[in-house]
Amino acid sequence: MSFSSLIKKTLTFCLILIPIVSFWFIFDKYAINIPHWDDFAVRNSIANFFNTESLLEKNKILFTQHNEHRIFLTRFAALLIYEIKGTLDVKWLMFLGSFSLIGTLFLFYKTSKKYNYTLFAIVPLSFLIFTLGLFENTFWGMASIQNFGVVFLAFLTFYWLVFSLNNQDNKYYYFAIFSCFLGIFTSYNGIIIPVIGLLILLFQQRKQAIFIWIGSSAVFLISYLYDFAQNPEEAAKTDFSNPQLLLKGFFATIGNAIDLSFISPAKHIDLSIAAGIFFVIFMAIFAYQVLFKKYNLVKRTNDLFLLACLAFLTITCVGIVLARSSFGFGILLTSKYKIYSILILSIFYLVALQSFSGNRQKRFIQLATLGTIVFNIFTYFSDYQNIRHLRQERITDQFKQQYSDKDFPKNGLVAKLQQPANTFYDGILDKISLTSDSAKTNIIITENEASFRLEEKQNGKILDLTSSDAGQYFVLKSTKKVYLFPAQTIVVSNKAYLNSNFLVGNRLPVGSFAAEITKFYIQSGKYQIGKILVENDTKTVVLSNQSIDIQAVTKEKPKKNW
Repeated sequence: MSFSSLIKKTLTFCLILIPIVSFWFIFDKYAINIPHWDDFAVRNSIANFFNTESLLEKNKILFTQHNEHRIFLTRFAALLIYEIKGTLDVKWLMFLGSFSLIGTLFLFYKTSKKYNYTLFAIVPLSFLIFTLGLFENTFWGMASIQNFGVVFLAFLTFYWLVFSLNNQDNKYYYFAIFSCFLGIFTSYNGIIIPVIGLLILLFQQRKQAIFIWIGSSAVFLISYLYDFAQNPEEAAKTDFSNPQLLLKGFFATIGNAIDLSFISPAKHIDLSIAAGIFFVIFMAIFAYQVLFKKYNLVKRTNDLFLLACLAFLTITCVGIVLARSSFGFGILLTSKYKIYSILILSIFYLVALQSFSGNRQKRFIQLATLGTIVFNIFTYFSDYQNIRHLRQERITDQFKQQYSDKDFPKNGLVAKLQQPANTFYDGILDKISLTSDSAKTNIIITENEASFRLEEKQNGKILDLTSSDAGQYFVLKSTKKVYLFPAQTIVVSNKAYLNSNFLVGNRLPVGSFAAEITKFYIQSGKYQIGKILVENDTKTVVLSNQSIDIQAVTKEKPKKNW
């Protein structure tokens, strides 16, 4: 390799690393070891695992059902973390789940080599996959392993299965069986893996391998479905009365990667639907080519792997629409399900690249690189506040458990598993709880049936966001209870993100701070409104002269099968 080639390869590798390093930098800054929703179920199952002496019962706990899923891989990862750290650090769960994205990118790299693409062809994929648009799964321990992990395991299974055709000792084939097992017991959509695997073997006419695959898959699926309980929650049942809405939901889920809600919320759904229709047409044409056209066997084998991946992603999107559309159309466009659309877009890029050769292919990669860099930066701006707010929500959730409800585990194994994370409020608890003079404020209070909205205008106040906890928090304080709520930071204009004050100094002009306070999780009473402003090492606590009367609303707890 010449010196110039070495320099070129090094620079290309650095380009691939840029979005990955940026992704992990943001992750390290805003991820926090505070459990969220299903993380508590993981915590409890680990406690139950150590509280029983029966090996049979321990095994049952690891594989027991959680909603539609059997989250063996999540529980196993939690066990490993506990053995290493002596506690359940959900930030480590997030890290392990997000690390699956590295594995997915590596599989695309291996595939690109089979197409004889240059290393530079991987650059757009890195900028696509390591996007902050995936923030919900990235910053949620259980969801990170489940939703990122199952995709990687599915792709890994198909890779090993497709390319085991030319493997003399069949090790790839048996690796595929093992990764299929893990995928099934990571998330509900993992049950798609053995079905697509069987179709791969049928297409490749591998008769002996088919019988072994059917036998092992049958064992896995019977084990999965044994004593399986349907989700008892009524809202989780599919409403087939409006098939047109379900079809729109499917297209929107498929096209969710194209998200302009940051600059044009009204156009977001229509644009995602249009992108989804385009991707479905592309997949139909690609599937017809792979399944029915005769062409170069090596290229067709490579295409078969990508088609299998597309099939898994598409069927998963169908499942999401059927299982979640009854909760509202908007839930289909959340960050949690965006990974499937992002990967469909990534595969579209790899397939489209085949249409070019020589200089045209090089120019196409350059254009795709420019487009994905813009895409990656755009998602940073559009979801930056969501990521910050997600961390603030976790912190105030911990405050509620520690000081509002006072039900934080204090002893026993559960307390060892869930240890409180250090937060900004640790040093100012006395200021929050002590009665003090009330400052005159002009907080706008809006009440509806289920919540209060508090908003305080700031008129361009410059907020330093260097601290990961920077922002404003609202305090509600009665004679019996103290609650803490995060406030959304609403900027004066989205153009402020392009200003050097933000790009260099991490400072934003704030139009207002606003918080939505639901009545479901707060006791009835008269509450004095306070606020805490956090900037760098400064925490300013102010109790206002305003108050609200809250009549708590009882919310029926969702039915569970775990």
